[in-house]
Amino acid sequence: MNRVKFWALATAGCTALLWGCSTDIDLNAPYERTPVVFSLLDAAQDTQWVRINRTWLGDGNQFDAALIADSSEFQAEELTVQIQERVGDAVVAEWALIDTVIENKSDAGIFYAPEHQMWYFVPQGGLDTDAEYDLSIAIASEAEEVSSTTNMIAEQIGNITQPPPGVNNFKLGFASPGFTTTYPDITFKWSSTAGASRYDIAVFIHVVESIWNDLEHTELIEERERIVEWSIGSLSTGDDEGGEVLQKEVSGSRFYSTLATQLEANPYITRVLGTWDEEVQIARAVDFVLTVANDELSTYLEVNAPVTGVIQERPEYTNINGGLGLFAARATQGVYGIGYTTASVEHLIEGDETAALNFCTPNPFSDFYCD
Repeated sequence: MNRVKFWALATAGCTALLWGCSTDIDLNAPYERTPVVFSLLDAAQDTQWVRINRTWLGDGNQFDAALIADSSEFQAEELTVQIQERVGDAVVAEWALIDTVIENKSDAGIFYAPEHQMWYFVPQGGLDTDAEYDLSIAIASEAEEVSSTTNMIAEQIGNITQPPPGVNNFKLGFASPGFTTTYPDITFKWSSTAGASRYDIAVFIHVVESIWNDLEHTELIEERERIVEWSIGSLSTGDDEGGEVLQKEVSGSRFYSTLATQLEANPYITRVLGTWDEEVQIARAVDFVLTVANDELSTYLEVNAPVTGVIQERPEYTNINGGLGLFAARATQGVYGIGYTTASVEHLIEGDETAALNFCTPNPFSDFYCD
């Protein structure tokens, strides 16, 4: 029977027998709960975490349902979660993960907060960056096991060459003031690490803010440390074998535009750029940090990047067998406590873009000292 005939007969039936025909339509498909798993292993961390949720389906407003823990979380006793450390085909270690509830989730948002369920394990001696890790999740009353595998990112100290690590008195120059101010290109350079497929590059600028009760800055209300993130972008490697030389250049002018954009120009606020290292006699204010992703995480980030083209649909990416989500690895490498030149802070204090931010330097030998 075709669709037209079906609805014609249904309409006729309702006309003849109004009390015997319902107009209620169930819009929900048959419910299937699907595990949603997220975990990023990091060899530098003592504790490794796995987040396990599930899809849900219900009547009414789904935003209201999302605020209920039982909508998106399994009961802990339903799950058996294990991770194995494997080198080749040999399993060399195994952990049964422990469930817990943590409270570091913001109260704001769509999903249940501030508590949420997590699973964790603490590998004695840390994770082996040459090994692979197999995740398995058994769900009570369900025959299918959820599983995934990830490699690790090798630990390679010293692969950053610019800025040079271990040079305690190295300084970055962001500007050269003069009749016409020039902004040199800052070059960041490193070689890729085995297991790594993508690098997100950032500079973190350390600032100490003082909030005053008066314009003369004599009555201090509060002093606080702030870290301003200057995102440089990302680079992907040709492969994950390691040893590829990568380089990113950025204009020094972005140092000033980043501070001008992220900090409030307020006459009641004064700021110190970094902290003074008495032993080396240098003001340290800048960290250069690489956040490193393995191939699974790199693919996930690319697939979920903001859509800029005409076609708005994006493919779905998961490496969770029997579920959705991501089981991958990351690492962080960096050069910390980098100094800055006198010319850089001079332009910060006197340049039109940042003069109203009321900066000074903690260097007691500088003409721009915070006296």
